[in-house]
Amino acid sequence: MAQVQEIITNISLILIYIIESIGILIIAYSAIKTFLRYCQLRFKEPGGELKLMLAHGMTLGLEFLLAGEILKTIVARDITELLAVGGLVIIRALITLLLHWELKNGN
Repeated sequence: MAQVQEIITNISLILIYIIESIGILIIAYSAIKTFLRYCQLRFKEPGGELKLMLAHGMTLGLEFLLAGEILKTIVARDITELLAVGGLVIIRALITLLLHWELKNGN
């Protein structure tokens, strides 16, 4: 039984790292893409296009990071780790909600 639990923990940790890495890559790609677009438009009035472009990328990336945090609840070993993960989930969920609200009101 301990071996099965160890296998599940190891698989979960690998999935967590992959999912969180995807989120980080999405946010980095979005920031770079928005910055390059800003450089192209520096002599023009960019308007809200850049802000929305960045917000879309951040929202998607944060959702991947949130998924990774939720998966961390599987491998939490004690209540302290579970509370820390729960706090991060709440913070990231609030940030995602704020970004969704900004996107909705920005269009």
